[in-house]
Amino acid sequence: MKQFIYGLVAAFCVTSVAQEVCRPPLVSFDVHREELKDGWLHTTGGAAYETRVTEVDYYDNRRIDDTLFSSQGQVTLTNTSATSRKIKYRHHVSIRRGEYTVSQDSTDYEVCASDGKVIFYVEKILQIGVPYTQEWTYSIEIQPYGDIDGDGFINGSDLGMLFAGWGMDGETDLNKDGTTDGLDLGIILTNWYDD
Repeated sequence: MKQFIYGLVAAFCVTSVAQEVCRPPLVSFDVHREELKDGWLHTTGGAAYETRVTEVDYYDNRRIDDTLFSSQGQVTLTNTSATSRKIKYRHHVSIRRGEYTVSQDSTDYEVCASDGKVIFYVEKILQIGVPYTQEWTYSIEIQPYGDIDGDGFINGSDLGMLFAGWGMDGETDLNKDGTTDGLDLGIILTNWYDD
């Protein structure tokens, strides 16, 4: 599964730096999640409302990879109102905080990564009773905040570098406020990752 997604994203890659403002929440509905043998999650669910029906089926690796989040799936939207109307779908997944690079196979949907969340969003104007299926494959490369030495971990080595730069500007000033201080220490401790 993982190799398929990486290959597909590489073949049809639309890359951008993550958006700063993501779409706000919509009405939520219950989903079922099953952890597969390889650690990936399979999510399915759906809901029927007065004006629309939504069915979702997707896979992601949120539990097994802290530096590359990947998702592949589809959502089917159906307009059940008396006139054509815009139908929307949105879901979010919590991911590691950091700087994000988004790669997706299409611009027919939005992927926004910000402040420890990735948000998937699609909207379409649909005629009455005609279903629309949006498929997706995307990934988020995560450069975790606090990896000062660039070794892929946030650990004692980074903490030592932070203390060496205490009170100064530079690479240890993780929040870029001009001074390495307690706020930067908080970023390292929040994102600690020593595998």
